[in-house]
Amino acid sequence: MSLCISLRNGKKLPVYRTKAIAKKAEKAARKKGYRLIAYGCRNCDGWHLAHRSHYREDCEHGCRCLKGFPKKVYKTEADAVKTASIIRERRGVEMWVYECTKEEGIYHISSQNGATPKREKKRRRKRRNRK
Repeated sequence: MSLCISLRNGKKLPVYRTKAIAKKAEKAARKKGYRLIAYGCRNCDGWHLAHRSHYREDCEHGCRCLKGFPKKVYKTEADAVKTASIIRERRGVEMWVYECTKEEGIYHISSQNGATPKREKKRRRKRRNRK
């Protein structure tokens, strides 16, 4: 299990082992007036809580990252650029923002410069053909 750190403030995130426990924590936070949402973490296989304003939906158009996970949707380019700069600062990884190729007006972040779904498919085919 890896350690998860908030991109917003750099603090360690509390990890909930199951969805049910995370949902209970979400409900308790709601009673106190916080607007949180439980989400499954790809890094630690646990569950965390995020403010609803910071939570990003998965792309419903089938856009995926190199590992096969759904890409996150950013409604504005400014929001995507802000998140990319936070990731760049915290993790030391260069990130690029690009508009979704399947729907105008939504944006994604990539660690691959100029990586779009079509280019990724071509790159994967070339790799398979080399083997």
